[in-house]
Amino acid sequence: QIVVDTSVKKVQHPTVGIVKELHVRTGDRVKAGDLLIRLDDTQIRASLEMVRHSLDELTSRRARDEVERDGAPEVTFPPDLLARQSDPLVARIIEGERNLFATRRSSRAGQRALLRAQIAELDEQIRGTKEQLTAKDKEIEWVKQELKGTRELWQKNLIQLGRLTAQEREAARLEGDHGVLLAQIAQNRGKVAETELRIIQIDEDLRTEVSKDLAENRAKTSELTERRIAAEDQLRRVEIRAPHEGVVHELAVHTVGGVIKEGEPIMLIVPDGEKLLVEAKVQPQDIDQLYIGQPAALRFSAFNQRTTPEVNGTVSLVSADVVQDTRVGQNAPPYYMVRVSISPEELEKLGDVKLMPGMPVEVFIRTHERTALSYLVRPVHDQIARAFKEK
Repeated sequence: QIVVDTSVKKVQHPTVGIVKELHVRTGDRVKAGDLLIRLDDTQIRASLEMVRHSLDELTSRRARDEVERDGAPEVTFPPDLLARQSDPLVARIIEGERNLFATRRSSRAGQRALLRAQIAELDEQIRGTKEQLTAKDKEIEWVKQELKGTRELWQKNLIQLGRLTAQEREAARLEGDHGVLLAQIAQNRGKVAETELRIIQIDEDLRTEVSKDLAENRAKTSELTERRIAAEDQLRRVEIRAPHEGVVHELAVHTVGGVIKEGEPIMLIVPDGEKLLVEAKVQPQDIDQLYIGQPAALRFSAFNQRTTPEVNGTVSLVSADVVQDTRVGQNAPPYYMVRVSISPEELEKLGDVKLMPGMPVEVFIRTHERTALSYLVRPVHDQIARAFKEK
């Protein structure tokens, strides 16, 4: 059959798609880069829009997390995000993060204010307890002086023992009250320290939260960025263009709405203006008679044999090993592939006849001449040679 000097360009697509526009038919001549087919991009665009929206949300959330971590007074968004504020979705995302930042900041400020109020109340209680303690110290001092005089009177037997014990009991009670007041002061001071730690913990909890959120944000951003790149690449591929100048051949889809399968050939582009060759199959037992430069006669069976002349050619290629056409089946007979080139002068003999790749050709390769006797003797000679060959 007739082939081109260079390989036929196979047009494929890496993913399944639905034909939205079909711009060519079999036999059309196209230039490199011409639009052949446009696939439906509805799902791709919807998926890409979702991914971009999610990335915008992650970007704005990351900006809020960073200013919360650093303690900045307001959110600073990336310039590329601010440049797209005219998009209602982007504007809504930015406004939402600003409002959330203000709400969270106000909430933390409220928590701090409440805890500081508790500290102020505890400080006031401590001051009050200290005043009670001062008064109690004076009362104890007075009781001690009175008790001293009472003991002197009792030692002189001027008073009864009951009066002495009553004063000693009162002194012990006052000492107990003194200890209770000291314990109250210590307890309230402990509460103040605990509350101050709770104020510090508010900022610590915030930093822990935003650090975790930032780590998750980075992971999700990386994943979504890969998905966006894949979707953008898929979107660019909805336009299937000609890889080479030539003629459309074996178009697999013929209507809008047709399905293109992943990796399956959509069409072939037969290169235009390339040198035409003839490709023939030769049986393995005949290969020893072939060589490069060997003359051959070509007969184009697709045309009228009476009006189409025989054309001469030259063997330009003999395959180095046998080839088996697996498309025919596993039991397909092997063969050697031979290519025959045709000179421009020989092609001129065909006149207006147009040769196309794939056309059938009968090839007659001229081997060495043999006499009638050699046809009779050669089989016997070969049989004897095989009989005496050692195994």
